Amino acid sequence: MDVQAPGVPRLPPRFLVKIVLGLRRALLWLANALVPPQLPLFELATGVSKTQMLSTAARLRIADLLAAGPLDAAALAAHTRRDPDAVQRMMRALANVGVFTVRKDGRFANNRMSAALRSGRVGTFRDFADYFGSASNVGAWADFDRTLQSGKNAFERVHGMSVWDWFDRHPEERTVFAAAMGSMTTLDAPGVARAYPFGEVSRLCDVAGSRGALLAEVLAQHPHLRGVLFDNAGVIAGAHEVLSARDVADRVELSSGSFFERVPEGCDAYLLKNILHDWDDSRSVTILQNCRRAMRPGHRLLVVELLVERDDPNGIGPLSDVQMMMVCNEGRERSRADFARLFRSAGFELRRVVPTATLMSIVEGVAT
Repeated sequence: MDVQAPGVPRLPPRFLVKIVLGLRRALLWLANALVPPQLPLFELATGVSKTQMLSTAARLRIADLLAAGPLDAAALAAHTRRDPDAVQRMMRALANVGVFTVRKDGRFANNRMSAALRSGRVGTFRDFADYFGSASNVGAWADFDRTLQSGKNAFERVHGMSVWDWFDRHPEERTVFAAAMGSMTTLDAPGVARAYPFGEVSRLCDVAGSRGALLAEVLAQHPHLRGVLFDNAGVIAGAHEVLSARDVADRVELSSGSFFERVPEGCDAYLLKNILHDWDDSRSVTILQNCRRAMRPGHRLLVVELLVERDDPNGIGPLSDVQMMMVCNEGRERSRADFARLFRSAGFELRRVVPTATLMSIVEGVAT
């Protein structure tokens, strides 16, 4: 059954995505090979300025302002209460890296890249851009060298608390972060729902499933399924709207708590998307052990994450990995062998890895 949520773009097959990404890498390599190395190195070294400009444009909703048509810097400055000259220079620099377009009359317009920053669109990147440029995230990255010395995350060292405690004390940042994660999950969810044989499952628990975007998609595509959405009480309080929009609310039980203490019993499959990469091995094993205690032998564990092999520099995984290292609790992206080791430590056997139409994979474990 194909009942994908309205507005979610249909992704091409995974093999085609890999081919296109490989071609992109080859073209970038060729372009860099034809110019002095100082030029691409300059572009890389100025990454912090791009992060800040993109984040600011997202926070000021520049793409939304341009949705009705091109505007000049003076008009954008008036809308955002910023200095016209500074806005002109920021917009010109963003156009230089492919975000926004400068028309011949000097007005700025949206293009394919900037359109992905518009609010209210499925899979918008606006919240992600806003989050990556936040003062707390950038402040952690400014202390990168000490993480390289110690292997410990910079966020806790710089801010005196974990990123999760920071979000509790700064709910506005937590809202932005949650929206960013939700946008990506909305894009990933149809591929996950189609890739795995959920017809073999009767009751599915989405562990730390936020407001239920992934669970809603899986249930919508598999009408026989019933689900349990498990997360912090304050998070799942907003789940009813998401579940109702996909007409699956009557098939979902809401349960609140911490996966460091327990997960709900009574399901034959437990789903964790982008959870373990936030945590070091020790705490990841604790999460998995709590899942195992809720399960009977033969029940399934489905971990949806990027697979990053040790010596493979391709894809977005290596960059996501260092973000986990810097900001989360010694988190990391993992390889197949890493997952097999974690699974064994928690009472699971890794049975297979199921690719999806996105860059995510479903790592399946079976309770032993």
